[in-house]
Amino acid sequence: MKKLKKHLKQYSDLYLINILTIVAGIIFYYFDRKAEIPIAIFATGISISFGFRQYKIENDKMFKELFQTFNEKYDLKFNNELNIIEHKSKEDSNYKLDEKQTALIMDYLNLCAEEYLWYTKGRIDETVWKSWEKGMKFYINVKSIKTVVETQKAQKDSFYGLFDKLKIE
Repeated sequence: MKKLKKHLKQYSDLYLINILTIVAGIIFYYFDRKAEIPIAIFATGISISFGFRQYKIENDKMFKELFQTFNEKYDLKFNNELNIIEHKSKEDSNYKLDEKQTALIMDYLNLCAEEYLWYTKGRIDETVWKSWEKGMKFYINVKSIKTVVETQKAQKDSFYGLFDKLKIE
């Protein structure tokens, strides 16, 4: 069923042209073989098809831009620091974040919330979101990070419902 939905979504513009071509043929046959109406229907179908294609292209461009921006920001600012915090938390169960690390976690949560916002708007692919979500859950459940998360959890609206989505308890 999922493959069929994906197929229909990917080729919806071509199906539209085919359906409108059939409708145009039927109208041509039943309405005194006047070519103006079927030609207008066919031209409308092509215009709508080009509109769909253009929308898909623009959507893909936006996704690519968001994907690159988020991944670059994560790689440059968060990846190493989060790994260090996670490693130190493993070594010392009482490890506490300093002010700089707490600020880093706040920035990370804001990045996660922004990614989630774009996901809810349909601009982030489901597969990509699932991967990001898995990473978010991993870091958010690190004991020293979780204390910051729990403090921020009360402010659901400022994180666009991210904590509800991640099912942070």
